Amino acid sequence: MIFNLDVLTDASAPRRYDVCVIGGGAAGITLAKKLADLGKTVALCEGGSDGYEGDSQDIYAGDVVGDPYYDLDAARLRFFGGSTNHWAGKCRSFEEADFDRAHLGPEFEWPIGKSAFDAYLEEAGEVLNIRTSFNDEVVDEEFGIKRFVFRHSSVNFGEKFRDFFEGSDKADLYLNANLTALTLQEGTRRITSAGFTGYGDTQMEIAADSVVFAMGGIENSRQLLYFHRQLGDQLYDAALPVGQYWMEHPHFNLGEALVSRRVQELGLISLTGPIQKKLGILACGFRVDIQGGTATRRLVKNLLCVAPNLGTHIANLAEKNLVCGVRLKAAWEQAPAASNAVKLHGSKVDRFGVPLSELHWAKTDLDRLTMAKSTWQFAQYCMQRGYGRFKMQDWIMTGGDYPSNDELAGFHHMGGTRMAKTAALGVVDADCKVFGTENLYMAGSSVFTTAGHNNPTLPIVQLALRLGDHLAGQGAQ
Repeated sequence: MIFNLDVLTDASAPRRYDVCVIGGGAAGITLAKKLADLGKTVALCEGGSDGYEGDSQDIYAGDVVGDPYYDLDAARLRFFGGSTNHWAGKCRSFEEADFDRAHLGPEFEWPIGKSAFDAYLEEAGEVLNIRTSFNDEVVDEEFGIKRFVFRHSSVNFGEKFRDFFEGSDKADLYLNANLTALTLQEGTRRITSAGFTGYGDTQMEIAADSVVFAMGGIENSRQLLYFHRQLGDQLYDAALPVGQYWMEHPHFNLGEALVSRRVQELGLISLTGPIQKKLGILACGFRVDIQGGTATRRLVKNLLCVAPNLGTHIANLAEKNLVCGVRLKAAWEQAPAASNAVKLHGSKVDRFGVPLSELHWAKTDLDRLTMAKSTWQFAQYCMQRGYGRFKMQDWIMTGGDYPSNDELAGFHHMGGTRMAKTAALGVVDADCKVFGTENLYMAGSSVFTTAGHNNPTLPIVQLALRLGDHLAGQGAQ
């Protein structure tokens, strides 16, 4: 059933469930439905309504310290369905290379492998209404050039799954239910109940055997930090790196090129795992966008000025429509760095008294190296194979600052409650349980150890399904 805490007439008595899932985005909805399908009773508590409301969205406000980034309350949505209410639908999971990073340091090591994601690929595809064959193709082994694809989902989670919660006798959805309290069993790190408050100050308590934070890649950290401030080491050890190793996917225009139709037909391009490892970098995805005839003529003219013989040759090819002007765009993986972190704001709080987020975010030397070496490798491939020439933007060639008027990033919030082999480097274990606690779990991209260059929604769903099996005692892969 669906309840609205702001109009709930009787919220005095604790309500009991097997699992309490907090956050109604892709992770929380997927997990709650999975648990209900496996016979568990579950409360899904969403802090917003079933549509956009300013009171809820304001809770996502905060400050950014470091590199230019989007306003935090504009970078995500806080109502049922979460940011799937406005996402682009791009779906892709992690690659084998994403789990072969030990040479870069222990902070790059996942406690699970690609097979743990693959075990839930088909099921996740059904959730997202996508085909799960990706048909990647290595087009040049020597240079390590790979063609890859996304699948596109049109699923709005709130719209797709609302009827399920309306008719379910196992899963109840609570709207306008904002987490404001956690109660621990005396002498243990076991949560016995969670308290929620509506915008009209109605309060509700939910008792559960397990509690899952599924509030997003910033909120999971913010809430964990806040409750540690309230409960201290009774909840978890202060040494856990909560909020740290936060990641995004930098997105920037890199330059222009005159390339053959062969390159244009490749579509989306990245480097193979062995080449990434050889270069000591992370993953980077390129998109080649055709600019049209005017831009092509301009680029040919510029080339004629600096290399007349080559320019004449390219001009002849352009007249035959064998080359075209393109713009090169990239989205790449950011290294996990402890200095990139979600922290509690020192002075600003939300309407429930919880400090707002303060995001500390800056791109690292390895982030820049990943972009630069990947770009050079692709440019070398095009030049050596006779496919074209690139003109990189000045800030890349000179080592200047990233431009502040570009795309900046992908609205992909990852890390902060990361999965790791030990509590020294992570917040949750291989089963997404917070180290040292008995029944507190994290769901969503906040548990990602590394970011890959893929959009995060498909692996979010895969991990939520895996967590559902674990909590239901089904033995997750």
